[in-house]
Amino acid sequence: MGPFCGRMQLMSKERLSSEESSYFGLQALWGATKHMGGLKATEELRESCHIDKDKYILEVGCGTGMTVCYLAKRHGCRVVGVDISEGMIGWSTKRAKRARVEDRVEFKVGDAQDLPFKDALFDAVICESVTAFVDKQKALSEYIRVTKPGGISGLTRRLG
Repeated sequence: MGPFCGRMQLMSKERLSSEESSYFGLQALWGATKHMGGLKATEELRESCHIDKDKYILEVGCGTGMTVCYLAKRHGCRVVGVDISEGMIGWSTKRAKRARVEDRVEFKVGDAQDLPFKDALFDAVICESVTAFVDKQKALSEYIRVTKPGGISGLTRRLG
C-alpha cells in the first residue's frame, strides 16, 4: 500500500466534497500533479518559446507551481500561473514562498477555456499536460488571445 492509499482509507466518502473526490480534486488535496516529460519537457518548451529573463509568461494549468517557480528562479522571467483549482493555487503560492520567487510570480484561479486576462498581455503562453482535458478549440483560442503579437503559445507534444 502506497502513502496515498493509507490516507484515503482514513477519509470517509462523506467527508470528501465532490471536487475533492474527483481525480483533479484529489491531486489538489495532496499537492501532487502528473507532469509528463518532467523538467526535460519544460526546458524543451522554454527553448522553443524563447523564454528568458525579459519575458512575461503565462502557464495554463500550473498545478502546484513547479514550472512557474522553476522559470522564475532559473531564468529570471516574470510568470503567472493559472489553474482551475483553488487548492492547486494554494500549493503554488506555498512553493513560490519556499523558492523565494514571490516577487516574480503570481497565481490566479482560472479556466483555460476562458482566461481571466486582457488580450495580448503575455510574451509567451505555455501549457503542459492540460489541453487534453479541455475543449481544445476554446483553450487554444484563449492562449492565442492573451499572447502578444509576435509572441508564442507553446504546448507539450501530446494534446490528448
